[in-house]
Amino acid sequence: MGRGRGSRRILIVSAVLVSPWAAPAWAGAWTPDEGHGEVIATTFVDQASQAFDTSGKFIPTALYRSAQANVYVAYGVTDWLTAIVRPGVQSSSLGAPDNQRFTGLGDSEAAVQARVWRDDSTVISVLAGVRAPTIGGATNAQLQGPAGPEYDFRLLLGHSLSLWSLSGFVDFSAGYRLVGDGAPDEGHFDATLGLYVTPKLLLMAQSFNTISGASHNPLFPQWAQSKAQLSLVYSLTPLWRAQVGVYTTLAGENAYRENGALLALWRKF
Repeated sequence: MGRGRGSRRILIVSAVLVSPWAAPAWAGAWTPDEGHGEVIATTFVDQASQAFDTSGKFIPTALYRSAQANVYVAYGVTDWLTAIVRPGVQSSSLGAPDNQRFTGLGDSEAAVQARVWRDDSTVISVLAGVRAPTIGGATNAQLQGPAGPEYDFRLLLGHSLSLWSLSGFVDFSAGYRLVGDGAPDEGHFDATLGLYVTPKLLLMAQSFNTISGASHNPLFPQWAQSKAQLSLVYSLTPLWRAQVGVYTTLAGENAYRENGALLALWRKF
């Protein structure tokens, strides 16, 4: 059926079900100042016992579980150009009767992001990145990710706002991923609303959406997935922040119906 941000391909009920990574591969449209940046270390856990079939209806599956960890690093090369790396590891399993497991390198990416326009409240950026192939020790190919590099191109827009007397922001991202390896390319559409409930507490509501292109390959069919994530980010100090959140799959085609949680630690430098 397809592939996703997590690029885990699982053969179930004669179809490949996709389980994308829950959070966006990159941060928002704003870029750090020259010589400064941010590090975000994140751990995700999720599971699924149902999936969306070709018509978007629920079907039962073997129990799927995954744990992932990654470190996102963004550095301001100049005031308008940012270098980004995000190495990651993952461990995924599929229960009886499939009894499959993968442990190894997960989503790992590198990118450059350039700010092309900014005023007092709005910023527009473009991004180009590459995702590395996944590798592991005792690897099961059905749970492993891409065998070759994949290429991302994104347009990002951020806007500061005030809502219900609370300060905040919206952030939108539209992108296209060149997948290869016989799988269809993907369109990615993400949105974030962030509101400061208190000066130290940020509430974020996010939507992550992937739609693949058409495919005539039965091993990598057309697929789609829409996820929602709600999280809180608390400022521990001016440099350190902690995040906790939950996410779920709202709709899809040839994709898992996942539920999961995340913990993250942010550090400005």
